[in-house]
Amino acid sequence: MCDKIVGCAFASYNYWHAGVDELVYEAGLCCELEDAGYFVHRQEDFPIYYKGRATRVKRKFDLVVTDPELGNVILELKALDTVGEQQRLQLWSYLKLTNCPFGMLINFSPKGVYSERWGYDTETQKCYRIR
Repeated sequence: MCDKIVGCAFASYNYWHAGVDELVYEAGLCCELEDAGYFVHRQEDFPIYYKGRATRVKRKFDLVVTDPELGNVILELKALDTVGEQQRLQLWSYLKLTNCPFGMLINFSPKGVYSERWGYDTETQKCYRIR
């Protein structure tokens, strides 16, 4: 699934090319993902979990892709020269807040598309990089 998401990100980037803002890439990526058959939540509210229990507090995410086998995958999108620890921490906090098992950081940089895949272990409450 992650490879398909990255392919959709490249299609959006190749259509718009470098220099547009994050929301423009997001719009194209959303269309590509839907065309690929995924159900996409765009800027929708998701509950925040505390000790395994959903709270009344909600949080919006760039995109959440629903896969029948993997469940939800949070996509944190950026349009920066480079991504660093701050952007990773943002994604990690989203995974922890939602108990979501998978997330991707996708950056539409002037040099092309860069992506990282991350998992979240609810037992250890730690994020780990997926290669």
